[in-house]
Amino acid sequence: MEKRKQSRDKGLLDQQQIIRRYGIGKKLIHRYFPKPQIIRVRGKGGSWWSLAVWPEEQVVRMLRHPEIEKALEERKNQATEQRQAEEIRRIFQDYSPDSYIEEAKKLKRTFVLHVGPTNSGKTYEAIEDLKANRPGTYLGPLRLLALEMFDRINAAGIPCSMLTGEESIPVENAEIVSSTIELCDLHSHFRTAVIDEAQLIADPGRGASWLRALCLVKADVVHVCMAPEALGYIESLIRRFSDQYSIVRHERLAPLRYGGICRGYRDLRPDDALICFSRKSVLSTAALLEKNGFRASVIYGALPPEARRNEVRKYTSGETNIVVATDAIGLGISLPIKRVIFAETEKFDGRDFRTINTAEINQIGGRAGRYGMNEYGEVLAFGDTPLIEEKLGKRVPAVRAACIAFPREVLSSGYPIELLLKTWQRMERSSGFVREDMRDALILLHVLKGMRELETERELVYDLITCPVDTRTPELIDYWAECTRAILRKRRIPIPYFGTETLADCELQYKAYDIHHQLLRRIGRPDDCTAERSAICERIAELMKENKRQYIRRCRVCGKELPIGTVFNCCENCYRLGL
Repeated sequence: MEKRKQSRDKGLLDQQQIIRRYGIGKKLIHRYFPKPQIIRVRGKGGSWWSLAVWPEEQVVRMLRHPEIEKALEERKNQATEQRQAEEIRRIFQDYSPDSYIEEAKKLKRTFVLHVGPTNSGKTYEAIEDLKANRPGTYLGPLRLLALEMFDRINAAGIPCSMLTGEESIPVENAEIVSSTIELCDLHSHFRTAVIDEAQLIADPGRGASWLRALCLVKADVVHVCMAPEALGYIESLIRRFSDQYSIVRHERLAPLRYGGICRGYRDLRPDDALICFSRKSVLSTAALLEKNGFRASVIYGALPPEARRNEVRKYTSGETNIVVATDAIGLGISLPIKRVIFAETEKFDGRDFRTINTAEINQIGGRAGRYGMNEYGEVLAFGDTPLIEEKLGKRVPAVRAACIAFPREVLSSGYPIELLLKTWQRMERSSGFVREDMRDALILLHVLKGMRELETERELVYDLITCPVDTRTPELIDYWAECTRAILRKRRIPIPYFGTETLADCELQYKAYDIHHQLLRRIGRPDDCTAERSAICERIAELMKENKRQYIRRCRVCGKELPIGTVFNCCENCYRLGL
């Protein structure tokens, strides 16, 4: 204390005094301040100390240095942001799932909980009641499932419309709407509603849509179809707002068993489905199968829905005799498959590469042995891996949380949208609930940084940044940004321009048209590109008929064909040689 007082009395400031008084960090002082003076001061006990100091007027001048001014401004902004983040956390606490629960208590509904594994008839039974008690709605996780129900119900002579994020198919005098869960109609009243694959309520990306539908769909009877691991949580959730529910347990209709190791093409049979976890692997595997005498249908996520439907049609009609698919096959696609063979066991989940888990093995493997088509189903592994045998049929960890949606009501709070989203992402998980993942929205918002409309058109900006976009594909982000800037500046939205020369071009072009459609829907404009999207699907069908051998994966060193299930991009021999 004594030596600090001496330096102040002389109009001099040491490092600690500068830090406390002006908020400057040590790094800034060492990098930008001139060489200090060294003075001798007497400390306690009479001993003398050397002390580095700067004249106070010199310190004040240094505060005007551009880099120091910039650092101080950033520090000030960080302090402001931290204070605002604390205020935002308190605001978010007012938007708990309890608001859904209170609304749900006002509705008079009876719930029927259908619980069972894949191929147990739970969705079939719910759909039969939906067809008998109209008006109604079917709510599923995939456009392909909504389309399947749309076809099935119309085939039964009951007018049914379809509504998904990608398209709308109105049918005159429709008494049922088949839609994806995100487009659940919360305003109309139905006699019957069917909520399918309800175990996805815990998914941090989409689970909020299941929670919203369970709590707020207006129907006399709500059928909820789910895997066994979701029953405990969903039953406890429904008890909070209704005691009118029953549980119907379904057993698998066609037995499922582990069929051992598939060691090569000679072990493959018609009516097999090989599972890979990337587009490249699916196409390469299909090409290798066709080279060895099979006729393959391919199903993967990047394939447009109409093209996927066409591949399913070719298989069910006998035009093809084997299926190669990703986990897109796992949710409800009805195919006469007897055996599911895992050609791969590693997948990229959008964030990281990981080994497939028990739930995925059971969900995908459960597609084998369709009731009424096969006496039993088998699940095999391509290559010597114990993973499938160990996990098939094992109990899946129970669902313990539901996903709650980002409350768009907070947009009116006046805080920057970016800070609202960042604070939401950083908040701790609350008991029984996980928060909707807004990372993709933050990525898209960052692309628009600097536009003044971000704060003047807050509601519109939020609608645009929550448009489904594959943020792993830079070309799609760029196209989305181009469209979004046009919308915010009241200009015409550009048409996609990726071409249709190759299969990859077509897939990219179709995804871009999806973005075009989604953005137009969000601003209430009609989509006039239906014909173009149909043309892309026709072009994909043409490319699928062509020789698939161009997609065969080859060793990057010697060029040898890589066999089915190869994880690496070189052959075993080159790998052993370290090439």
